[in-house]
Amino acid sequence: MDAEHLTMDPNAMELHYGAPTELETHLQELGATGDKYIVEYRMLAVRDGVRLATVIVRPRAEAPVPVIMVRTPYQNPATHRLGYNVFRKAFSAGWAAVIQNERGTGWSDGPYGLIAHGAQDCADTLTWIAEQPWSNGSVGLIGCSSPAENQLVVAAEGHPALKAGVPMSPGAGVGNIPGCEGNNGLFYKGGIPVLSTWTRWYHPAAVLERPRLPESDDPDVLERAMRNFIVTSPGSRDPAYKAALERIRRTPPSGDVLKRMGVPKTGYDTYMRVTPMDAVWQEASHIHAHHTGATPQININGWLDIGAYESVKLFEFQQHHPDQYLIMAASSHCAMIRAASPQAMLGDRPVGNTTFPYDDIIWAWFRRFLNGEADAWTPMPKVQVFLMGANQWLTGDRWPLAETRWESLFLQSGGHAQSLWGDGTLAETQDSPTHPPDVVRADPHNPVQTLGIAYTADPIVCDQRAVEARQDVLVYSTPPLDTGLAVAGDIDAVLYVSTDVPDADVFVKVVDVYPDGTAYNVVWSALRLRYRESMAAPTPVSPGTIYEIRIKGMTTANYFGPGHQVRLEVAGSNFPLADRNWHTGGPNADETDGPVAHITVHHDREHPSRLEFHRYTGAIRPNSAPERR
Repeated sequence: MDAEHLTMDPNAMELHYGAPTELETHLQELGATGDKYIVEYRMLAVRDGVRLATVIVRPRAEAPVPVIMVRTPYQNPATHRLGYNVFRKAFSAGWAAVIQNERGTGWSDGPYGLIAHGAQDCADTLTWIAEQPWSNGSVGLIGCSSPAENQLVVAAEGHPALKAGVPMSPGAGVGNIPGCEGNNGLFYKGGIPVLSTWTRWYHPAAVLERPRLPESDDPDVLERAMRNFIVTSPGSRDPAYKAALERIRRTPPSGDVLKRMGVPKTGYDTYMRVTPMDAVWQEASHIHAHHTGATPQININGWLDIGAYESVKLFEFQQHHPDQYLIMAASSHCAMIRAASPQAMLGDRPVGNTTFPYDDIIWAWFRRFLNGEADAWTPMPKVQVFLMGANQWLTGDRWPLAETRWESLFLQSGGHAQSLWGDGTLAETQDSPTHPPDVVRADPHNPVQTLGIAYTADPIVCDQRAVEARQDVLVYSTPPLDTGLAVAGDIDAVLYVSTDVPDADVFVKVVDVYPDGTAYNVVWSALRLRYRESMAAPTPVSPGTIYEIRIKGMTTANYFGPGHQVRLEVAGSNFPLADRNWHTGGPNADETDGPVAHITVHHDREHPSRLEFHRYTGAIRPNSAPERR
């Protein structure tokens, strides 16, 4: 990388202003006190001249030290909180830190794009850091959600200064790697826009029109502006705003939700009106199948994260490289560390002792790769995943685990699987050639309501019986299990369906039913039928034709204990988690009306609709601790 493109005022002043910013107070709490550290606010110009708002936290001592960097679209550098204990340890050891806003966010120049230019901008910053006298040339990246997504492409492309990363909940940075084709950073699930997530995220995190810093070359002018003004949209945190958003996103057309909220233009307005394989998605810096390299990484996520499936697929894609690790917790989005507890709850579901030595592992990881301390690192299994329902950590050298095999449960009924009180069952064999099909009604004006599940939901896991009581939900359950069933890996729903409209959606949800009847959601996915053959070439449904569809995008580790039931829900909507289908086959994001669809699920011997899953065959040892302490 040509370092001359990245510039900074050579006479940068150390911080000397009066009232501390939120970041500076936070740094003091972490041990980066003024007697030991210098804090600098700067606009770093990368190769195309765009300036990136950057804070450098460097020790006063002159010896070169390792650097840990966070790149984010979120808080301004002056308000950013370094929410990982590794920084407390790093400052105690005299290391440096760099915080930088992505282009088009905070005070960074340039138009925003979905992690656009992320690898290029990060590489230029890495080059600059490596050349500074206070840097030993070794940089590590850390962060959760978008700060994790920032790491993926630059780590795959490689940079001599980037030695290691810890991406946490990075699913939205995953593009068309094997198994994730067409998801485009979680915007879609089976070709269906994930409405609740992205109406909440694009505003305020990714607006295209916002205030800018003055076009000044004076570092003192820029530093004072960066410290005293905050680029934010406070209304987005106001309960009244959230209530208005909830109301407006339930009112069609879905493509104009944020416009009707009166917020500045965002990428949401564009992405809602394109297909999953549209060329516009190539402008995002997602990691794709052609990114075949890798930097040492510990991938950390939770089973109820919106991007759990994508995180696991990313590890699968890269696990043949050295020093790739996967840790999957019983948690929701970015809650892996803070939710760890001896008596943890995942939403309303008790999951047992989820404590795990995250802080020790991350600190040893960076000491090993950034400071050359090989003895700091204790070898651990490449894969460590929490088996929900068993209060147990499973370990292995690769994913899927060696102790798994594909098995199936087949859908059966007498033709009346509608609702919790229907006759739908899941069986180990398809024993009859003449099971009558089930028909589920999908009314876009009265869609099936989301209960939990969404990454902003509280609780994210909760009893699903209120949904299962609806007549427009098909419910298939095993009898109470005599012995436990452990699932660890992907789950696919293979269904034979027909419908009476040109397009419809099919949603599936796997549920763990406890002996008292409580039905906890485990994982979900969906498919818009126009994309049944290809995400790149949508084709209308021929009414009455039976199609075999495979609904992918689900992965978990869950133990259905003795007395529990495995349950599968099938419905035509899950709203407002996912955009509703108006069943016309037309531009769904601009439509406001459409017919009721009747979706028929066939499950006879010629049409063996089934749930396929990775069954874990290893020993179940409830209350087992992680292997590394």
